Amino acid sequence: MPKVLLTDRRYKGVSMEAKVLSGLMLDRMGLFVRSGWLDSEGRVYIYFTLDDALAMLGCGKDKAVRLFKELDVSGGIGLIERRKQGQGRPARIYVKNFTLPPDPEECEPAPAPEGSAAQTSEKPKSALLESRSL
Repeated sequence: MPKVLLTDRRYKGVSMEAKVLSGLMLDRMGLFVRSGWLDSEGRVYIYFTLDDALAMLGCGKDKAVRLFKELDVSGGIGLIERRKQGQGRPARIYVKNFTLPPDPEECEPAPAPEGSAAQTSEKPKSALLESRSL
């Protein structure tokens, strides 16, 4: 599971189970990339059915459906996009880029208070130690 899902404040509202499900889908995506599963637009997709989620997470059907919705573009955080194919075939799942651009609030340094000067250390800078014999 990518560390950013645990550390970035934008993912704090996502449940841990949904993060684990996202990690499982990313793992499967690696397999599908190597297999060359591409759509007509050249994008990689995976198949990850509700039964797969039930088996791997060991949860109930209602919870698994809720986890998929939590990750989906429509109504969720937007880490996956599901495209139904109809006729009993499983939905194609496109795993989105989870690394969002940096949050501007976190990148901008806090403004220094007016009238404050930069402080420097009064201690001399460290220097290389002279090598001495034992």
